[in-house]
Amino acid sequence: MRKLLLTISAVALTYMSNAQVIVAGVSPQSIVANYTHTWAGPADGWGTPDFTIPGTFIQDTLQLADDGSTGLNAQGNPVSASGCNSLNPGSLAGKIAVMFRGDGTTNPNAGACEFGLKALNAEQAGAIGVIIVNRNPNEVINMGAGVNGANVTIPVVCIDLINGQTLVAAMANGPVVMFIGNKIGLYPNDISLNANEAFAPKGGMVHSLLAQNGSEFNFEVGASVTNQGNLAQNAISLNAKVTDPSGAVVYENTISNLSMNAVDTTGIDVYPGTTYSFPAFSLANYSQGTYTLTYTADMGVADDYPNDNVLEFTFTINDSVFSYSTIDTATNALGANNFYRPNGNTNTYSICTVINDPNASRVAATGLYFAATTAAGTTLDGEEILMSLYTWDDSFTDLNDANFPANNSWSLTEIQSGFYNYTSDLQGEVVYGAFSNPVVLLDNQRYLACIQTFNLQLYLGYGNQNYTWNTDYYLQPLFPNESDLDRFAIGFGSDLPSALGVGLIDKNSIGLGEESMINGMAYPNPATDLVTISIEGEGVANLTVTDVAGRVAMTNTMSLSAGKAELNIANLEAGVYIFNVVLENGKTAQFNVVKK
Repeated sequence: MRKLLLTISAVALTYMSNAQVIVAGVSPQSIVANYTHTWAGPADGWGTPDFTIPGTFIQDTLQLADDGSTGLNAQGNPVSASGCNSLNPGSLAGKIAVMFRGDGTTNPNAGACEFGLKALNAEQAGAIGVIIVNRNPNEVINMGAGVNGANVTIPVVCIDLINGQTLVAAMANGPVVMFIGNKIGLYPNDISLNANEAFAPKGGMVHSLLAQNGSEFNFEVGASVTNQGNLAQNAISLNAKVTDPSGAVVYENTISNLSMNAVDTTGIDVYPGTTYSFPAFSLANYSQGTYTLTYTADMGVADDYPNDNVLEFTFTINDSVFSYSTIDTATNALGANNFYRPNGNTNTYSICTVINDPNASRVAATGLYFAATTAAGTTLDGEEILMSLYTWDDSFTDLNDANFPANNSWSLTEIQSGFYNYTSDLQGEVVYGAFSNPVVLLDNQRYLACIQTFNLQLYLGYGNQNYTWNTDYYLQPLFPNESDLDRFAIGFGSDLPSALGVGLIDKNSIGLGEESMINGMAYPNPATDLVTISIEGEGVANLTVTDVAGRVAMTNTMSLSAGKAELNIANLEAGVYIFNVVLENGKTAQFNVVKK
């Protein structure tokens, strides 16, 4: 397959580590887990160990660094644990040092220094490894070696702020032991699943009008099992199960009695058309809500490292949005877990989503959902984002087609556009911008929906569902990127879907002939308790408020005076909501409100 891939900026790098390299809690039980991380390696200019070599690891007790500095940084962490100053010799002897990244402010005393210097200070104080805690939640970064990294000979990893603070809190109650490194061949009984080698659903959020039955929405099911342990296994099984929004099992299949040699990292693929395969998933009909696809590997005996025996993927049937990113169950909004921009970018940067459906003429595109953040010290307030919907007019079958266009020569026709202007600093929050007018889509037409920024300090949101096997099997572009007018069909990689949702509505709701939709809005937006609804109409209106999964969150009858009515939304949970207003004359309005 053509590798039409864009290199990623160093701001955040969550999924680039090899699957066998882990940062894992050993004890106490409260911190036992696999932690999302990046690691510093020789290929990046560090003198650290190469974790791609099987059996390269450390395991020991954590200890917070203390360089004698005073005060707390902007995240509330002790500046002394940033380790920018020399540490007392032997103060970290035999320990894995925990250190905080600088807080990103202009305060020169808030722990800002090169990662290489932090790690070197820890090594010279006797540490056998370093965990650097990033200043942002749900984000890890690619650590530059700087001036001193080449002199560091101990392992160095980065984890996010939330996980780091969890570990530090546990350390206050007793010893915390962590494993860092490559576990291949380390344990006798250790089978593994990897999200890079498993089928995901064909979307994270799927509009109900495009998934009315199993012929309209279905997907392949399968995964690869590897034996990373040093004993052969002959009773391995792989189970695939899908549960519906009620929790009921609606699909389940198991393949059993698989045999594997010791340290078999090639694995056994359960894959369509091979020796072992599962039936494709489909249902006669789909109720709205979130479905969960779970893969579970078992070998008939206790796994010495069970934390990588289960994979989960989700998709949500809803009536408002299509996206390859999944729903955030905490907010019932589109999930944006990480924020990136291209390496070396000097001008324009876009993230996109492809829509190409045989039943697309049932829906109209109304706008785009997305999230962004900025570099430390800058704000989103006043930032303008360009939104575009294109027909993608190049004629190609798949990514391997010789006619697939070059990065700088895609044939795109803009059919709708709009601008979203930030009126406050909504760092990392999902927002919605409307196109100038809804656009009824066409069946089997490939569309590209994109947002674009010219701000070099702005990072756009990405989700965390892995589509690597989907891309390799279906060979279709899903979420391309654009950097300085060059386009990249696989973006930053098939494991990093853009957190870009296309707002969709039933095409019949926009009227045929005489327009039935009228303009409407709510302010302030985002809102906390009270909003003012402003509609081009008078009299009694019925309001239905749904979340992006299609669940009704509120209904109300309003009396419009001069086109306005006040509404209390204090009881709504934080998230993005769709307001649907129907007037007595049948006219309708639809708009989005962000509840803080």
